[in-house]
Amino acid sequence: MSFYGFIRGVARPFTKLMYRYKLEGAENIPQGAFVLCSNHLSFADPVCLACAFKPKIVFVAKSELNRGIFGKFLKKLKVVFINREQADLGAIRQSVAALKEGKPVGIFPQGTRVKGKAEASQALEGISIMCALGKVPALPVAIIYTKGKPRLFCKTRLVVGKPVALEELLKIGDRAAQSKYIFGKVCEIVDNETN
Repeated sequence: MSFYGFIRGVARPFTKLMYRYKLEGAENIPQGAFVLCSNHLSFADPVCLACAFKPKIVFVAKSELNRGIFGKFLKKLKVVFINREQADLGAIRQSVAALKEGKPVGIFPQGTRVKGKAEASQALEGISIMCALGKVPALPVAIIYTKGKPRLFCKTRLVVGKPVALEELLKIGDRAAQSKYIFGKVCEIVDNETN
């Protein structure tokens, strides 16, 4: 068993109890590699996603988390650290390598936790680049906390939308427009499920 598998096995019952997560739309999850794209409200978000999805997800995290003991822990989980202030080609290469090995890559396109309304304009460009170079679809996943924000013992919904095929994506403008299009799908799910 991998370190990721061991930690997920230990974390799953506690996460299920504390955040009561439920995966909805699992039939939309593609076989093989994809770029999981989600809104980001809480430190609990990647934990809930890792516990809910069967395949191991290679998460992309901001480079500021690569510090001390916590940074070493994330490295053992094979997290890819990315510098949000520049075009981090090293992080892109690591992510694409994981995709080509058939592993899903998880990214929060807002770049950090955002407590307010998720909007397509908040998306950074990395998603579309990873999809294009890895030749994989994007999978929009909306994290919805029933109380509007994460609270212990309140239900957390992980709503999986229809995957965005690479062919569909490449018909849309430049990389920035493509990334906003993908994240817009996440925002649509949030709006539809909360209004």
